[in-house]
Amino acid sequence: TGDPVKCTRPKSVQNITFSKTKYKRIRAHFLRALRKGWPRTLVLNRLGADARRARLLAGIPTKRGYDRDEYPPAVGRGKGKGLEKGTRPVGWKADVAYVPSSENRSHGSTMGIKLRRFCSGTRFRYVFY
Repeated sequence: TGDPVKCTRPKSVQNITFSKTKYKRIRAHFLRALRKGWPRTLVLNRLGADARRARLLAGIPTKRGYDRDEYPPAVGRGKGKGLEKGTRPVGWKADVAYVPSSENRSHGSTMGIKLRRFCSGTRFRYVFY
């Protein structure tokens, strides 16, 4: 899906906040991914997000009661270190972890709500409080 009809693109990096108690497994995965070298600052890129998600989860089996959480998320791609396309397309890959389905779906919904006012190209990062 594309950008909302009315959206903004702030110049500064936007902090997208989440509860560290409600999303403890998502937070743990996020911190592991950062330690592995994935970028903290992401670029919102809605166009092609569903295809990116399908491509990066294709070889990872499903598990009953769990979802495959990806960091960076499929909508967190675009220009920037570690996010570009290329011969070895790092921008098409992500760190994936199994997290309880209810937590992953709630987090995805919350993230969508918090990002919906922004245009593609907006830089953002997860912040857990």
